[in-house]
Amino acid sequence: MRAIIFLILIAFIFTAPVVLKAQKTTDQVYVDRYGVMRWTKDHSELHGFGVNYTLPFAHEYRMALRSATSPEEAIRQDIYHMARLDLDFYRVHVFDTEISDSLGNLINNEHLRLFDYMINEMERRGMHFIITPIAWWGNGWPENDEKTQGFSAKYGKNACLTNPDAIRAQANYLNQFISHVNRYTGKNYKDDPSVIGFEVCNEPHHNGLSQNVTGFINTMVSAIRNSGCSKPVFYNMSHSVHLADAYLNADIQGGTFQWYPTNLVANHQIDGNFLPNVASYPIPFAGDPKFRKMAKIVYEFDAADAAGNYMYPAMASTFRKTGMQLAAQFAYDAMCWAPWNTNYGTHFMNLAYTPQKAISLKIASAVFHSQALYQEASASLKVSYTDDLALWISNEKFFYSNNTTLAPPEPKELKEIAGWGSSPLVRYTGTGAYFLDKLDEGVWRLEIMPDAFWINDPYSPVSPKIQKAAVIHSRQTMVIDLPDLGSEFKMEPLNQGNTFTSPVSKGKFDAVPGVYILKSGNSNAITPNTKYKNIDISEYIAPATNLDRKVIWNHAPAEASAGKPFVLEFNAVSTSNIEKAEVLITGNRHWKTLTAACEGNGRFRVELPAEFTDQGFLDYRIVIYDEKDTTVFPGPVKGSPFNWENRNSGTWRIGFIPAGSPLMLWNADRDWDYSWKIWDNNVNLVPDGSGTVLKVNFAAFPHQNPLDSTEQSWSFKYYFGDKIKGRMLELLNIKSLALKVTNHLNTKQPVELGLIDKNGSVVTAALTIEPGDTVCRLPIESLTEGSCLILPRPYPDFLPLRIKYSDSPFDRRMVEMLQITLRQGQQNRADLLIEKIWLE
Repeated sequence: MRAIIFLILIAFIFTAPVVLKAQKTTDQVYVDRYGVMRWTKDHSELHGFGVNYTLPFAHEYRMALRSATSPEEAIRQDIYHMARLDLDFYRVHVFDTEISDSLGNLINNEHLRLFDYMINEMERRGMHFIITPIAWWGNGWPENDEKTQGFSAKYGKNACLTNPDAIRAQANYLNQFISHVNRYTGKNYKDDPSVIGFEVCNEPHHNGLSQNVTGFINTMVSAIRNSGCSKPVFYNMSHSVHLADAYLNADIQGGTFQWYPTNLVANHQIDGNFLPNVASYPIPFAGDPKFRKMAKIVYEFDAADAAGNYMYPAMASTFRKTGMQLAAQFAYDAMCWAPWNTNYGTHFMNLAYTPQKAISLKIASAVFHSQALYQEASASLKVSYTDDLALWISNEKFFYSNNTTLAPPEPKELKEIAGWGSSPLVRYTGTGAYFLDKLDEGVWRLEIMPDAFWINDPYSPVSPKIQKAAVIHSRQTMVIDLPDLGSEFKMEPLNQGNTFTSPVSKGKFDAVPGVYILKSGNSNAITPNTKYKNIDISEYIAPATNLDRKVIWNHAPAEASAGKPFVLEFNAVSTSNIEKAEVLITGNRHWKTLTAACEGNGRFRVELPAEFTDQGFLDYRIVIYDEKDTTVFPGPVKGSPFNWENRNSGTWRIGFIPAGSPLMLWNADRDWDYSWKIWDNNVNLVPDGSGTVLKVNFAAFPHQNPLDSTEQSWSFKYYFGDKIKGRMLELLNIKSLALKVTNHLNTKQPVELGLIDKNGSVVTAALTIEPGDTVCRLPIESLTEGSCLILPRPYPDFLPLRIKYSDSPFDRRMVEMLQITLRQGQQNRADLLIEKIWLE
């Protein structure tokens, strides 16, 4: 009761609209009557694209110290890379628990000093900021929280929203934080022109009465305004959307939103086409007149756990269509500790260690800065799930996140190239990102990052003892075909310590990681101190080689079609030059050693003739010979596989399956943990009578979709593309989709089964499960066009459960996903036990 009375009093005092003071000359931004942020200087629309980054605080700060890199140096390194990715916006939830006491007094400590330092370094690169002063987090994740003296540690998040003493502490803290003078810029945050505005707090998750929530927000806003701040103030609207009126009635100038379209913390890499998950971002109260007058920003987004390179530009385009003016990926990993990816293991972003994803983020920035607000994507953007490619092609810019055969329309007009792999203009044998920037006619700056490799699943459970990624500085070959460079240009090293040179013939040359000037003439106008955009052209930052062993990525499926030629593919990398790779076949009545063909970038392949793939199992090892020694995989085991102590080392196995055999799509005991579910409540794995097979039991209490109260269901989805890739040719001959299931009720229960192809086209069929044990078979031809389940479930949870994504006809030759929905039956419950699903 005391808390409610206090909040009503606060609401009475502060709910009256606060009229912003006359626009200060230090304020660069205002919000117009249509909810659009504009620059004061020329009234043009503001748009910024960037990242969250947490090195001044918490776990990442501790890991920087552990890496023996000074936090200042780590910050400088990462901000340089942000500049190379065209990131001009930064947002963070400040770890208030590390810089405040229980009364909300600001503590001017090392964390706040580093935050000041970071802001100053970002300002030097032209970045702008939305700062969220309150996070309510502890400072441990993924470790245990340390004991801190802040108000968040004393009261906890829930009490901070309602307890009068906690609210007073937060108001005091906000006023002091906003007024804090950055010791490096000499400006306080409320008057710093680079600060666009403030988000009050991070993900509040309100409950209770709408008027009390509005009172809380206005109390916090008043604390900011009482400092003399006239910048726009934002509040989170993507949580507790049932309280939308509370936000819309508050004294704020904008709303903040998040987007994790593939959910979070899968603890492993997830695969599949997730473009349907980002096709739209329908805000439930978008049509409210009050909301239309508010600015809109995305404080956090990421395609968590998804390794593909195509998602960021698609998300950026959807943001712009929805009216978002600022967006910040969560979170950029500090280079000094990125190889272990412990900071937020469900995310992974760093130019050195995730080069393709980083180039995709650069493309997303191009999208965000060129696509008009509330309009469709530019024709310059190309996104392909099947090619794992994001591509930006304009007259002046050419960016690509993977190999591409597409070329810009007018190469003579190009000013920037950024890429990974090869294109019609640049062919490269390395696995790091590179940048080509035109400095003058016939003069280009080339920057090459080290070769990057994922040596473990980067999204697997975190540990400082498990390195997830590594780089190697190696000599690679590049061929450049640019009209103003010609084919016989000069190549000169530029960055400090780089002395490597190479002759150029027909545009082809060798290079090691570093920065080079490429020039076709004798121009002396370019010096190491020359500026290009927001960098010095001689700047270069990259981690040292940190791969200390050979690594194999075996791409072979667990089963393949019997009696057909088969290609076994794998990648291998070593710190020494790989001289030869062999596949030693040890099973299926064949004993033979085959030499693998190298296709560049560490890719190898071996073609097995049909006589090696007769029905049965084939066991094999891969042997890598480099300049130092011989290593056998799986293992790794040092020395020849024929040495007596290595004869019984492990093998890989492929099962060659005869034509006409079922193609198993999903099996409960193996695949449930890797299935994407709405919720796990009342869903259990249970053994069958023999104890050898686990089955999924769906008990009562179905899920209710928050946007559709009529749909009550259990749903899950599963990607099986890798499982059947060795038998794809058999898909043309499949007749039926089959389900083995037990109905525990005495009435029929409705189920919907669906298949999804690589284009996102869906076919479904409804069936009713009779009581008892049964095998249901659906003719493939009976499946009809359906909607795509958006699983994993995105954050925020107001996003739709189903959409129609693709207009392409369903192609059974490209099928790769299964979706299943158990609907509420006659007894208003579901009680099914599902064992397996297959094609036959």
